[in-house]
Amino acid sequence: MAEKLSDDQVYERLHAALLALGREDGATVRGDTALKAARRAIVLLQMGHLAAQDRDSDVNPSIKAQDEI
Repeated sequence: MAEKLSDDQVYERLHAALLALGREDGATVRGDTALKAARRAIVLLQMGHLAAQDRDSDVNPSIKAQDEI
């Protein structure tokens, strides 16, 4: 079984995903929209993850329906 990631490792993976998306715009409206939405989602997840760590909580405030995950 794979080893579980620490909170710091999770944050680093989210950050790596954000870096992988880059800063370039998409050539089409749908591509640009997808990139912008993905970047925003990752940043919100990062901020929620940090907020949960600061509060020592298992609840990430950036995820609405966590009991469904």
